[in-house]
Amino acid sequence: MRLRPRLLALAICLGSAACSNQTVKTLADLPPATLPAETVAQPAPVDVATLQRSYERALVTSTDPHQRRQIELRLADLEMERLEQLQADDPASAVSYRSAVKRYEALAAAMPEDDYVLYRLARARAIDGDPNSALQALDHIASVAPGSPFMAEVLFRRGEAAFNRRDYRAAAEDFERLLARGDSPFSDNARYMLGWSQLKSSEYPRAAGTFLDLLDQLSAQGPLLELPSGQRRLAEDSLRGLSLTFSYQGGADAIETASPQSAGRDYQHLLYRALGDWYTDKERFRESADTFLAYVEHYPHSPEAPALHLRAIETLQNAALTEEIQPAKREFVQRYGIRSAYWQDADESQRTRLREWLKPWLVELAKFDHARAQALTGEAGKSAAQQRQLREEAQGAYTAAATLYRQYEETFPDDASTPEMVFLLAECLTQLDDQGGAWEAYSRVAWQYQDKQRAAEAGYAAVLAAAEMSRRTPSRANQGAESTWQHRDIATSLHFAESWPAHQYALPVQLAAAEKLLGRNQWPEAIAAAEKAAGWQPPPNRAQQQNLNLVLGHSHFALKAYAEAERAYGKVLSLSQPEDRLYAVARERLQAAIYQQAQLALAAGDQEAAIGHLLRVRQGGRTEIAATAQYDAINLLIEMQAWTRASAELADFRQQFPTHALTPTLAAKAVVIFQALQMPGAAAGEFLRLAQQDADSEVRRQSLFMAAESFQQAGDQQQAIATYRQYSERWPQPAEQRLEAQYQLLQLLGEKDPQRNRWLRTLAGNPVKTERGRYLAASAQSELAEQHYQDFARITLGLPLDQSLGRKRAAMEKTVAEYRKVLQFNIAEFTTQASFRLAEVYRQLSRDLMESQRPPGLDALALEQYEILLEEQAFPFEEKAIELHEANIQRTTDGIYDDWIKRSFDSLGKLLPARYQKDEKLIGWSDALH
Repeated sequence: MRLRPRLLALAICLGSAACSNQTVKTLADLPPATLPAETVAQPAPVDVATLQRSYERALVTSTDPHQRRQIELRLADLEMERLEQLQADDPASAVSYRSAVKRYEALAAAMPEDDYVLYRLARARAIDGDPNSALQALDHIASVAPGSPFMAEVLFRRGEAAFNRRDYRAAAEDFERLLARGDSPFSDNARYMLGWSQLKSSEYPRAAGTFLDLLDQLSAQGPLLELPSGQRRLAEDSLRGLSLTFSYQGGADAIETASPQSAGRDYQHLLYRALGDWYTDKERFRESADTFLAYVEHYPHSPEAPALHLRAIETLQNAALTEEIQPAKREFVQRYGIRSAYWQDADESQRTRLREWLKPWLVELAKFDHARAQALTGEAGKSAAQQRQLREEAQGAYTAAATLYRQYEETFPDDASTPEMVFLLAECLTQLDDQGGAWEAYSRVAWQYQDKQRAAEAGYAAVLAAAEMSRRTPSRANQGAESTWQHRDIATSLHFAESWPAHQYALPVQLAAAEKLLGRNQWPEAIAAAEKAAGWQPPPNRAQQQNLNLVLGHSHFALKAYAEAERAYGKVLSLSQPEDRLYAVARERLQAAIYQQAQLALAAGDQEAAIGHLLRVRQGGRTEIAATAQYDAINLLIEMQAWTRASAELADFRQQFPTHALTPTLAAKAVVIFQALQMPGAAAGEFLRLAQQDADSEVRRQSLFMAAESFQQAGDQQQAIATYRQYSERWPQPAEQRLEAQYQLLQLLGEKDPQRNRWLRTLAGNPVKTERGRYLAASAQSELAEQHYQDFARITLGLPLDQSLGRKRAAMEKTVAEYRKVLQFNIAEFTTQASFRLAEVYRQLSRDLMESQRPPGLDALALEQYEILLEEQAFPFEEKAIELHEANIQRTTDGIYDDWIKRSFDSLGKLLPARYQKDEKLIGWSDALH
């Protein structure tokens, strides 16, 4: 009784050992029974044969039936142990276990319900090669001892047997019964076999579920592929079974049906991998690749996704499915490249693995797209619509290539191939007309990566790209952008020229940068760039020297370093021919530089030096600026009162620039000069110029008048008369000025001039009411009246008296009328004269009557009577004369006393001597005047 529990424990251990390896298929494959290790010290091992002999002797002496059965069971076990030892010592030998079977059969006959004996019998029969008899023993255990501790193995071995005879439903039933009993050492193997049984029965969903349950159990112990070899093989074979079930259910889609993402199995990728591998083994390559990619689609962020994607690509490559390889690679780059979300979440070890995969494909795909774009660009002979489509396709290909080149650079910034990739990126961007991006890429190749093979070429390409961007940037719409690109343009050019001075384009680029600096008003920088170009080796050619000196000249000029500018422009001229394009520009700028030196001298107060510079300008030619400079010099000479020099320069200016816009203005300056030189005749000529040429009518008017005055001053009476006459006829306004001209004209005209009276009448009849106007009119009227008076005075009274007296009286009336006009002006100077003449007209007529010739032949009486008649006619005239003279002298009471009043006194003294020939009276009048 004491041995039985230990035997049962031994049996359980044997069963556990059997289930640890899924390759054990029958009871015969089970290892030999062994006792568990004791925790106490054990005696030295005893030989099996010795033990058998001891138990045989005990059996002979024992009379207790129960004890005898225990001894017989022990003898059977020892026999089984002996035979197994023989087999172990010589595996190739054919050992018969029949002796052990007989012993167990005898015991079973005596103890038909003893599950241990039946179990040992079944095992012995199985090892002896009688599986059917072994199965009968197991069936007997199931029928007589359903609660036996051996029941799990009984069900497992029965299920195995049913599976081997292809009774898959019976097998599944036993495996399910075993699993329903709970966990046991046979559970994993039972699930495995149940899955295969269901698979063989075409119960694919159930089979998948069973395999997954098994994998769940195994994965709880650790990663499936890291389990001990027995469990790992069990997991791998389960994955193979799952692959079969999934393939029968439509492939990869069945995986998510059986094991949805929500299940959260960490071995999910193994399901896809196993199915994909299965398809590969069956040479169903497209389905294999689709399976790997299905995992990627369902689990894009899984750590295993890149590897499965890689498996898909490898599968496509191995199957030579060319059309599908490249799209798969593109998707790989898109999913796991440096710009992907996957990359952002990956750790460095994952990124290292990704880089290994990405590197060749980025290059391959980028160069493919690049080549395709170039091929599309080069196609010709198409219609307009086709050409348009080709351009669009080419642009798309260039864009794709550029994106991949960029990713390569970002992923492998320090790789030896990166400069080439960035250079190709720049080429694509150039074709896409992204000059800004191209500039950045070329610049990195040239100066960041310092690629010896491509650096210089990239540097020059960067120069061109920056120049194009600078050209395109609006000059006003976006000042910030404009400034940025103009700065980059210049900086890139200078950097290029400095980096590769021996490059064929280095000097032209340096010169272009200098010119652009000049254009940006960065004059010191422009000078530095141009001077550096001047010292280039090999030296600049003639055209380049012209350009760099032009930059120097313009820059120095802008910085007000006019002497340096003059030297630079002089070099340009020395390198140029008159017909050269730059010759006229350089000459004009050189003259401008000299002119500005004059301005500086003038600002410093050195007028003489300023004049020297101004007159030096014309050495470069009689240009517009030379004219301006000479004109300014004339002004300065006038200001300095250097009249002779000013006159000479003025004459030269007129000779050299007869049609210049400034030439007409010289007349006024010439007037000043000639007046200062006391040359009124010459001044008069200049006034005439102004009168004829000046645009301002007022200037023309005044100039004409002043010309007449100057001619008059010069003694050129005829020119003065002609000019005053011209003024009077041409300029009616202002009226007073016209009167002056007429007055001066009268002063110049001779007394006998036939035009004199015309101008006198014109002057006398003027309507000007100003004091001067009235005075001049009165003067003219007085002269006209005087002429009539003289005509009156010259008429003598003769016989016949009535006729001569008639003429005399008519002349008198005319004279009186003219003098009365004078009186109307009420100007004292002419009023006293007119009053005197009027009085004298009457006095003279009275005197002439009395002194007239007497008719001949009169006797004394008749003569006396004739005398009386004459006196009667003369007396009223004498009275009138007295009246008028007295009225004239009466003006002395108003403080007026002139020669005419004095003469009125004289006449009154003769007419009324008693009254007017008293000295005291005259003194009184004299005193009254003072």
